[in-house]
Amino acid sequence: MKKISDAVVDRLLKYMREQNLTQYKLSQQSGVPFATIKSIMQRRTNDVSLKTIIMLSDGLNISVNEFLNDESFNINNLLID
Repeated sequence: MKKISDAVVDRLLKYMREQNLTQYKLSQQSGVPFATIKSIMQRRTNDVSLKTIIMLSDGLNISVNEFLNDESFNINNLLID
């Protein structure tokens, strides 16, 4: 079981690898501040807002539905505080 923030990091890593994106480039494409992306990727951020997920998805040129369409976001697989 994972925290939501861990599931977000896993998905970001997947799409960033596929698209050969750095955190900096994703920041430029998404409008999410680099410091925020860095904090998420270093797992220092426990709560990732829906707004941030929407912006990151847009920067990855995918829908939010595609970003969240993974078993790791299934309620049975998440640690919910």
